[in-house]
Amino acid sequence: MQGILRRLLSIGADPADDADTRLRKLLLVVAALTIAPLALLWGLLYWIGGATGPALIPWAYTAISIVGLAAFAVTRRYTWFAVSQFTPYMILPFLLMWNLGGPVNGSGVAVWAGLGPIVALLLGHRRMGTALVALYAGLVVVGVLVTVPSEASLPSWLRDLFFVLNLAGVPLVAWLLVRVFAGGQEGVLQSVRSMVQRFLPTELVRVASADPHRLELGGEIAEVTVMFADLGGYSTYAERLAPSEVVALLNRYFAVVLPAITEEGGTPMQLPGDAVFAVFGAPMARADHAARACRAASAILARTARFAEEPMGGPRFCIGLNSGPTLVGNIGSDEFRNFTAIGDTTNVAARLQGLAGAGEIVIGPETARMLDGSVALVPLGPVQVKGRAGSVEAFRLA
Repeated sequence: MQGILRRLLSIGADPADDADTRLRKLLLVVAALTIAPLALLWGLLYWIGGATGPALIPWAYTAISIVGLAAFAVTRRYTWFAVSQFTPYMILPFLLMWNLGGPVNGSGVAVWAGLGPIVALLLGHRRMGTALVALYAGLVVVGVLVTVPSEASLPSWLRDLFFVLNLAGVPLVAWLLVRVFAGGQEGVLQSVRSMVQRFLPTELVRVASADPHRLELGGEIAEVTVMFADLGGYSTYAERLAPSEVVALLNRYFAVVLPAITEEGGTPMQLPGDAVFAVFGAPMARADHAARACRAASAILARTARFAEEPMGGPRFCIGLNSGPTLVGNIGSDEFRNFTAIGDTTNVAARLQGLAGAGEIVIGPETARMLDGSVALVPLGPVQVKGRAGSVEAFRLA
C-alpha cells in the first residue's frame, strides 16, 4: 500500500526539478488525488438520488483529472497539468449548481470552486490566485442573479445531506492541502538549514536568523581573539601521499579541531588548506574570549596528539592567538561573500602562528593581559613579525 501511494505521489516528478517545482508538483498531485475520488462519490450520490444528469458533471471532472494525471506522468509538464486541473475545477461546480436549479437546490456545491484560489496561492502563483478569486466572485454573482430552469430535482433529505457535506468537506480538504504544503515546505526549509549550517558558522546562522541584516556586506568592530592553527611540516608529510589520502588526513584532523573550537563558543571562519582560521567573541560577543581561545587551542593539541604517534606519524598544529579590535563582517560582492575578521589583530595572529613550533601555542600581549595570570606563560620577549614596523611582545603557553 505504501509503495502504491509513493508511486502516485511521484507522478510527474523529475530529478532535474528544483525544490520549489518539486513541492508544487507534489501539492497539485495531492489535490487531484484527494478531490477526484470525492467527485466520483458526489456523482454516485446524485445518481442514487435520481439526478442522473447532474451526476455526469462530477464524473466528468474525475475523468478529466485522471486523464490529466496520466498525461502528467508521461510529459512531466507542470504548466499543462495545472491548466488541466484548475480549469474544470473552477467551472464544473458552477455548471453542476445551475444544472440542479441554483444555489439552494444545488446545496451550494459551487463552494468547492473556492478552493481553486487557495491552492494557487499555496503553489506560489499569486497572479493566478488573484485571477481565480475574480473568476470565482464573478461566477458567484452570475449563479445568484441568473436563474436556470432545471428538471433535475433532489429529495429534500439528499439536498440537506449535500449542504452538510459541502460545508464540512471544503474546509477539511483545505486543511489537508495546507497541512501537506506546510509539511513539504518545512522539509525543504530544514534541508536548506542543514545545508547552510554546513557552510556557514553555526553562530552566524543563529545570529542572522534573528537579524538578517547581519548577512549584508560590511561589518562592525568587535573585541575578539583570533586563532590561526596550521599543521607544521604538512607539505613534507603530504607529498608522499595520494590526493585522496591527503583529503582523508585533513578531514581526520578537522573532525577533531572544529568541535574543540565550537565547544568554546568559537566561530570557524575558514579552512585554508591545512590551516584553521577562527574567531572567539564574534558574532556573539563574549567577555572571556581570550580564555576560551586558549582552552580551545589546548584542546586541539591534546586531541590531535595521537595523530603524531606511530604508525601514522602525522604533523602537529602550530597555533597563534591574538586579541584586540577587529572588523567582523562580510566581504565580497552581491553574488558571493565571505564572513571574516579583518584588521591588524588578525594579521598579528597569523604572524604569531608562524613563530610557534609543532605542538606550541604562541599568544600576543593583549591575550596575555586578558588571561591575567590564569594560565602559565613563557615570555618570548619582543619579536619582529612580518608587516609591522615595531616589535610585538609574545608569549608561549607553558
